[in-house]
Amino acid sequence: MKITVYGSWHLAEVYAIGLCELGHTVKLVSDCEVFENYKKGVPPVFEPGIGEGIKKYTGSGKLSFSENITDPKNKADICFFAQDVNIIEKGVDMKHILNHFNKVLRSGNFNTICISSQLPIGSCGEWQKTSNKINIVYFPEFLRFGDALKRFVEPDYIVLGGKLATLKKVAEVFKNISAPKFFVSLEEAEMAKHAANIFVAMSVSFASELAKFSERFNINFENIGEILRADKRVGQKAYVLPGLGFSGTVKRDIVVLIQEAKKLKKRLPMFEQVIAVNDEHNKFIENELKMRFKSFKKKKIGFLGATYKPFTSNMRGSLVAPLMSNLKKRGADVVLYDPFVENNAYKVSSMREVFSGADAVVIAVGKKEFREALYGKLFSLMKKKVVIDAANMFKKDEAKKLSVDYVSIGRGKF
Repeated sequence: MKITVYGSWHLAEVYAIGLCELGHTVKLVSDCEVFENYKKGVPPVFEPGIGEGIKKYTGSGKLSFSENITDPKNKADICFFAQDVNIIEKGVDMKHILNHFNKVLRSGNFNTICISSQLPIGSCGEWQKTSNKINIVYFPEFLRFGDALKRFVEPDYIVLGGKLATLKKVAEVFKNISAPKFFVSLEEAEMAKHAANIFVAMSVSFASELAKFSERFNINFENIGEILRADKRVGQKAYVLPGLGFSGTVKRDIVVLIQEAKKLKKRLPMFEQVIAVNDEHNKFIENELKMRFKSFKKKKIGFLGATYKPFTSNMRGSLVAPLMSNLKKRGADVVLYDPFVENNAYKVSSMREVFSGADAVVIAVGKKEFREALYGKLFSLMKKKVVIDAANMFKKDEAKKLSVDYVSIGRGKF
């Protein structure tokens, strides 16, 4: 099938390569700067498999690029609208995403637009009312940074919302995928995305709150999490292990639903509390540093990892990026080593530079390179040996042997 994908960031790059993997011919339409980089084989965000996919499918003729959605050459059976949504304080920048949708709509190149951008419930229905010459389908994405391409071609399930006849047409795109397929209304498809993210968020806040309480009894909550995962009602992949909280699109989905409820003069108190618990829990690193330093002036604070997820270059939704800026404003010498981060004011070129002369080092993201390092030598380079392991990278037995002031999340005393 001939398909156009519209978008200029992570979602679009994954969709383009994923659809090629499923055997389709894809035109990826993006803004000018991203378009120029695509021609050089460089995607806007590092994601495993994307760079290789660009090389493979441009070489075979299955994938091509454009910067102009109105070009008649971009006409296709279906347009996948995969423009990533800007996150603002109140959830979603609807003006920005609507401008992009109208560009696609006015092009006149498509009868069916399949939207995957994360929108507030009710958005697609409103757009359909004002766009009666085309059919809108909502296809919520359930991807994860670092594992997105695999989750696209091997999903747990597929949700399609809209008119049944159109859904059957779009379902042909995924005919080689054996996962369960749900044909529902536009609003039900939108709610499926909200519900999935909110359920994850509730699980994370549940683990955060209970882990914090459990530490008072010197309980290693990792053991509790593994016990819970053995319960079939919970599941092996449940988010019940101690660690930092959520951010990014997960938090945005809850904020959006709370805002929509307010418009209806309703409250969602449980979801409000999930946000409150999470925001408090995500102060963990800052609180631990404050307990150890009365002032951050002239203190060297090093960070290992800062990206949103371990196997991506994405800094949107990073839990430590605001903290690094805050520490810098308070006089600290802030340094960061992250092999996936390219342009950052705090970046240094090695782990050694992070540890050398450091008063404290924060392990923020558990990347493979960090797990394989020789920490005995690195710790010896530190000025004050404060290590905050927010990724719970060291096993508890290993951590007990470290000759540093070590703290992790939800694992009791060391």
